[in-house]
Amino acid sequence: MKNTKTLTGECLCGKVSWEMSGPFEFFGMCQCSRCRKVTGAAFAPNLFVKPEQFIWHSGKDNRGEYLMASPNTFGNAFCKTCGSRVPRNTARGWVLTPLGSSMELPGIEPTLVCPEDHTDWFTGMESLIKSKK
Repeated sequence: MKNTKTLTGECLCGKVSWEMSGPFEFFGMCQCSRCRKVTGAAFAPNLFVKPEQFIWHSGKDNRGEYLMASPNTFGNAFCKTCGSRVPRNTARGWVLTPLGSSMELPGIEPTLVCPEDHTDWFTGMESLIKSKK
């Protein structure tokens, strides 16, 4: 049975907030060079939800967005006040939500994304994810 919980999230200053309702289908832990640059961390934990599972509570108009030039589909959305990552629509029709902005767990296991594009100083993510299963 899929988890049908509801998760909430907000940026650091609280001006942008949202809600996501399960069941959740994809929780990606990406360690590609782009995700590392946009987060400043070894990986980016992102929950992908369908648009009908997502609701803005506040601050939708307080978002900035950076999209790479075509043919890339990579981008970043952020709060214009505090700079925190916030949800954005993807080119494939999903809403990408930065899971670190939610205080709850999604109830599904993460999938490692882009294991071939990782940094030499952090290579243990794949074994960490597999050891939990």
